[in-house]
Amino acid sequence: MDQPDQINLNELFLYGRTRQLRRLPRLIKGALQLAWQAAPRQFTLNACFQLLGAVALAGQVLVSQRLIAELLDLGNGTEFASVVPWLIGIATLSSVVAFTGLARVEQQYVMGDLVARHAIGQVLEVATAVDLITFDSPQFHNRLLRAQVNASSRPYQMATGVLTMMSALVTMGGIGVALLLIEPIFLAALLVAYVPAWVATAKASKASYQFSVAQTERDRRRSYLADVLSKREGAAEVRAFGLTSFLRDRHDALYETRIVELKAMAARRLRFGLLGALATAFLNAGALALLVWFISSGRLDLAEAGAAATAILLFAQRLGALAGGATSLYESSLFIEDFTSFVEAMPALEQARPTGDAPAGFDLIEVDHVSFSYPNRAEPVLVDVSIEVRRGEVVALVGENGSGKTTLAKLLAGLYAPSSGAIRWDGVDLSTVDPAQVSSNVGVIFQDYVRYLLSARENIGFGRHERLSDEVALREAALRASADGFLEKLPEGYDTQLGTEYWGGSDLSGGQWQRVALARAFFRDAPLLILDEPTASLDPRSEADLFDRIHELYQGRTVLLISHRFSTVRAADRIFVLEQGRVVEQGNHEQLMARRGLYAELFTLQANAYADPSPEV
Repeated sequence: MDQPDQINLNELFLYGRTRQLRRLPRLIKGALQLAWQAAPRQFTLNACFQLLGAVALAGQVLVSQRLIAELLDLGNGTEFASVVPWLIGIATLSSVVAFTGLARVEQQYVMGDLVARHAIGQVLEVATAVDLITFDSPQFHNRLLRAQVNASSRPYQMATGVLTMMSALVTMGGIGVALLLIEPIFLAALLVAYVPAWVATAKASKASYQFSVAQTERDRRRSYLADVLSKREGAAEVRAFGLTSFLRDRHDALYETRIVELKAMAARRLRFGLLGALATAFLNAGALALLVWFISSGRLDLAEAGAAATAILLFAQRLGALAGGATSLYESSLFIEDFTSFVEAMPALEQARPTGDAPAGFDLIEVDHVSFSYPNRAEPVLVDVSIEVRRGEVVALVGENGSGKTTLAKLLAGLYAPSSGAIRWDGVDLSTVDPAQVSSNVGVIFQDYVRYLLSARENIGFGRHERLSDEVALREAALRASADGFLEKLPEGYDTQLGTEYWGGSDLSGGQWQRVALARAFFRDAPLLILDEPTASLDPRSEADLFDRIHELYQGRTVLLISHRFSTVRAADRIFVLEQGRVVEQGNHEQLMARRGLYAELFTLQANAYADPSPEV
């Protein structure tokens, strides 16, 4: 059965939307809603402080005009007492402006983290909701990185940019009225003066965004190399193979490319900014020259001129704030599109999510003519695979590397959906079942199992985290995996932090980690258990013991086993042999050996490798 919904969902992450100015109002609305949802109290206080400061700043212009007029009249018999109220007014308004500025900064500290937490949470919701196959798309990882980076700051910057612009507009409205009353031409001159600055900052913002998009792939590669060089997982091999200098040179080369292109981008931004600043400076100077000419010609008296000069300076200052807010808003809108288009995929993901119920304790698993292809590979990994597995059976998948064993296991676990064909549990197609119900019925340990740097208890309890407090079941799972003995001897027993990366942590051997992972799969206590190379780190005695007891350990349930060690799968009830994505043989060990096909060939090759060589004559 084809899966068009899955393909459409994958395409959501391949390309971003075209950046269009008409989307700006929607982006602004979304950023403000996000800020309000994340931090309603801080958002409200920030807006109030912005507006209060703006009104106080505008009031300073009108009060200063009266103050100058009173000061000029002091020599004409006016008493000093008449000046005092205006002095108090100026001092009060200045205090209000200063207080609101400080209060706004303090609120923004908290608001920034609250908005970032909320936005990053939305990104994580999408990242954990997409199909597993989506993670095989490089484009998805590029989009995910940009969404993660931009979620931490851009929604907050956009929201504060809007508030800053609102504050500037309110202030400019009050100052503009004062300028209109004094001399309207000043207002027009100041507005014209900042047009070049706005054009320059828009071009600079676009250059920053284009640079960021171009660097995404290289930044991911550089981050990966940094992890290989600095994290514990790769430290031993990097040193053993003498790769430190080689990988460091490659990391530094990617960084050097970034620096070179960053310098070029910064030079472009500098040119835009310099041209805009020069044009604005000359136009502002023209406005001041016009003021001087008006004074010398007697068109304005000294009180009006003083108020006009104050208004011009304050208006220019708020225009600068408006330009800054507009720049932040425009630049953030370019970047926030990566965030919004990513999280907007969530409704489509929820709509495409199946809602059917899984059968309880299914008796039969059918794989019906299933084929599967990865998005980044032209050739299919599985081709027309049909098998049946019954409850209580231990079934093995064998074959050479790349034959499709692990991929088939992931399809049976519901982690991938078939490209064609169907997988059914007791006749119920898994493509119609809620993925959470599918996973709840499957316990799995893959060869690349996770070593959680948490307590031993959590490492096992994550098999069914809802039952993490079930001490009896947890210890029973550890006993079944032969992990209880060494876990009890840890400094704090099951509550010991695993991994030496954190204070007080204890490390385990490879075989011990694998036993903990097995215990996690046993603790899940699901009808279907999938074991993909579950004994790769175990010694031969432990491995033989596990498979001798597998029917006992998982009695009454279905076990799917993948292993390259043919000695461990010979006890399986049935064995399916895969070659180049196809099932080419099936049967038990004796039947397959009698057939003298691929299984017999591979088993004999492996058995001969363990046989003693003939003594030389």
